[in-house]
Amino acid sequence: MLSNCRRKTRLTKRHPSATIVHSVQQMVGTIGATLAVLTAAMIPLLTVVFPVVIHYLVPVIKIPPSTGLSIISAGLLLLGNSLTYIAVATLRANVSFHEFGETKHLYTAGIYGMIRNPITLGLGIIFTGLVLARPSVVMLIGWIIFALNSHYRIHMEEVYLEKTFSNDYLHYKDSVGKYFPKVGRYIFARLRTINEDEINPHRGDPMQE
Repeated sequence: MLSNCRRKTRLTKRHPSATIVHSVQQMVGTIGATLAVLTAAMIPLLTVVFPVVIHYLVPVIKIPPSTGLSIISAGLLLLGNSLTYIAVATLRANVSFHEFGETKHLYTAGIYGMIRNPITLGLGIIFTGLVLARPSVVMLIGWIIFALNSHYRIHMEEVYLEKTFSNDYLHYKDSVGKYFPKVGRYIFARLRTINEDEINPHRGDPMQE
């Protein structure tokens, strides 16, 4: 994406990443954080091939982990992969993208009607499962880098979406949770509707007009 932004500045001038490609420090920081996340995510697989690596990760509990922790880890990996797959499949079926990686129209149905960033949430759940599978200081640091990097990337995307879709995106942003459904907001809105109906039971009744 950064490469496309550098080559096609005119096309991507509204995207915040267009400013990153003109700053060596920001470019190195963005790419470095991404590589750090990918490296941390690959460590659990590396420990399977070379078990001796586990001892260099500064484990925080006895290895191997307990049966209960293993079950939780497996459950998170299954949940995270399922959520990520559904989110990606939904986008591929309903959305087309610019060459620099952003959507050409705002899609707010399906899982995106409940969570604005289900892919990031899914990856976060997967990473949490990996941390529990190989609980160590190194994996925990990798998770923190992932969280910070994802938050920064989503902020850049939101700036672009606000500029591109203006009020439509602002309404979507206010109605749908960033990482989790706004259950409280929905319940409050539903209760308010019920109370209004109780106060004015004939509201909308054409016989009263």
